[in-house]
Amino acid sequence: MAVIRIATTRALVVRRAGPDDAAAIAALHVTAWHEAYGGLLPPEMIDALTVEVRQAWWAQILSSPQPDADEVAFLAELDGKPVGFSLGNAQRAGDLAAAGFDGEFRGPYVVRAAQGRGIGRALAAAMAASLQQAGYRAIGAWVLRTNAPGRRFVEGFGGTLLDRPEAVRGRGRFTEVAYGWRDLPSLARSCDPASRSA
Repeated sequence: MAVIRIATTRALVVRRAGPDDAAAIAALHVTAWHEAYGGLLPPEMIDALTVEVRQAWWAQILSSPQPDADEVAFLAELDGKPVGFSLGNAQRAGDLAAAGFDGEFRGPYVVRAAQGRGIGRALAAAMAASLQQAGYRAIGAWVLRTNAPGRRFVEGFGGTLLDRPEAVRGRGRFTEVAYGWRDLPSLARSCDPASRSA
C-alpha cells in the first residue's frame, strides 16, 4: 500500500479529515465561499450557505467513509487553527469521466487570512496522492468561469483548461469551466511544499 505524504511543517499540518472535523470544515466552507464568491455569485446563493446546513452535509460525508475511497477530505491547520480544506471524489460529470478524468478535485479552499503560504498547494498535493492511491488515473476540477484568482491558482500547478462544454449551474445563474490533470504523481510532487523546498 502506498503512503500518502501529508504536508507538515512547524506551523502547517494537512491531514485526512474525520467526523470530529465537521463543524470546523463547515465554518471554513462558509467563510471561504463568502470571501471567494462575493460579487461573483447571486447574493441569495451566498446567503443560503449557512454553517448549520454545511455542518449537516459535512457530518454525513465524514461519518460515512467509503471503502472504495469515493470521497476523501483533507483539513489544513496553521498553528493549530483550521484554515483550509479540500474534497476529492469519483468524477460526477459524465463527459469528463468519458474523457478519462475518473476523479474529481473540489477545492482547495483556504480562508483569505491564510492565503499565500502554500496551504492550497499542500492540500492539492495530499488530494492528488490520495486519489492516485485510490486508483484514479486523472482528475478534473470545475472552476467558476468568472473566478480569475481560482483559475490562476489551478493553472499555476498545471491544470489544463479542457475542451469540454461549460457547465451552466444554479438555474443558469453561473457557469463553470473544467480543468484537468492526467499525471497525478507529478501533480502531487509539484504541489508538495517539502519537495519544492528540498
